[in-house]
Amino acid sequence: MTASGWSVLQIGAREHYAVARALHREGLLHQLLTDCWVPPRSALACFPQARRLVGRYHSDLATAPVQAPRLGSLSFELRSRLLSTSPGWHRTIARNVWFQRWACNQLSRIRQPAPNLFSYSYAARSLFRLARQRGLNCILGQMDPGPEEEQLVVAEHRRYPNLAVAWQPAPPSYWQHWAEELELADRIVVNSHWSRDCLLRQSVPASKLHLIPLVYEPSRGLITQSAPAAPGASRPFQLLFLGTIGLRKGIARLLDAMRILENDPVQLTLAGPSELDPQAWAAAPNIRWLGPVPRSQVSALYARAHAMILPTLSDGFAITQLEALAHGCPVIASRFCGEVVTPGLNGWLLPSLEPEAIAATITEAMATSHELPRPLARPSFGLQQLAEALQAL
Repeated sequence: MTASGWSVLQIGAREHYAVARALHREGLLHQLLTDCWVPPRSALACFPQARRLVGRYHSDLATAPVQAPRLGSLSFELRSRLLSTSPGWHRTIARNVWFQRWACNQLSRIRQPAPNLFSYSYAARSLFRLARQRGLNCILGQMDPGPEEEQLVVAEHRRYPNLAVAWQPAPPSYWQHWAEELELADRIVVNSHWSRDCLLRQSVPASKLHLIPLVYEPSRGLITQSAPAAPGASRPFQLLFLGTIGLRKGIARLLDAMRILENDPVQLTLAGPSELDPQAWAAAPNIRWLGPVPRSQVSALYARAHAMILPTLSDGFAITQLEALAHGCPVIASRFCGEVVTPGLNGWLLPSLEPEAIAATITEAMATSHELPRPLARPSFGLQQLAEALQAL
C-alpha cells in the first residue's frame, strides 16, 4: 500500500488512539473521526453524566484534525435511555449504527478524501461501503477472534451454569454485518497469532490477514519495580488478576485452581469489575476481591504481586500482560491471547486451562519466580513501528 494519507474512524479511545497517533506523528493522518472528544477544559466535562468520558482525549493528537459530534456519545446515551432502549447487544448495535451514520455524513462532504481508511470491526460496514464507492483502501482493525471466541464463551457458560450471568451471544445479524466488513476490507489487521488462527478457521482469506501487535509505551516517569519480598511462612505468594472478572477470562477455572491450592501459601487478589456474584469466592480464605480499581492504584498492585495471572479463554491480545511486565511483575499467561510471555525470562505459560494445570503452574511459579532475570524481558512495539507496519500493508 504505497499511497499516503489516512482517515481513522473509531468509537471510543481504543488502544489510546494508537493508530491515529502513530500516523499523525508521521504526518500521514488526514483526519480522526470519533464518537466523543473531550479536550481539557471542555464544557462537556462539566456534565456529571460525562465524567466517564474524560479519557476521550490524547495530548499526542492536540494538533491533529479530529472531528466528533458536538455532544459526542453522551447525546446518544441520553437519547437511548430516554427512549428506553434495552441494554446489551441492542444498545451496542444501535451505537454502531449511529456512529457510522454520522461518520458517513462527514466523509461524504470531503471532496478529496485520504486514500486509506482504517476502522475497527463491528462498526465499519457502512463506512467501507462508502469508501469502496469512492475508490478508497479499506483496512479493518479486527479487535478479537470473532465468532470462535463467542463459541468458547457459550461452552464456558454451559460448563459453569452456577456462575453463568445474563450474558447473551450476539444476534445473527451482528455476525452477518461483520462478515460483510471482512468482504469489503482490503486488509485485516489482527493483534495476535491466536486471532489470526481463529479467523483462518472461519475461512477468512490468509492473504487479507496481517499481524500487527498492540502498541504499549510505558507512562513517562514509570519506574520498573524490583521484585517484592520473597514469599515465606508469614507472607504467601501474591497472585494478581487485573481486569473484568468474568467467565471469558477463565475466572471460574482460576477459582477452581485456588480451591486446589487452599492449603498452599498463595493468595489471589482480584481487581476489577465483576460479572460474577462475589459469593462465588466469599468463603475462600485465599481469595480477595478489591472491586474496580482507579488507574492511580494499579502500579501499587503490581508492586505487591509476585506474579499476574491471565487464564483467558480468548483475547485479541490482552495488553495487561505488557503493563505488568513494564512494572516488573512476571506473568502467568494463557496461550489464547497475544504472545508476550517467554518462559524462564518473564513468566510462565499455562499448558492448558484445566484447573489442575493452572494450579500446577502457580505452584511452579511459586518455586521459580526468584530465578527470573531482572529487569524482566518484554516485547517492545511502539508508535514508530506501528506507523511503519501500517504503511507496509
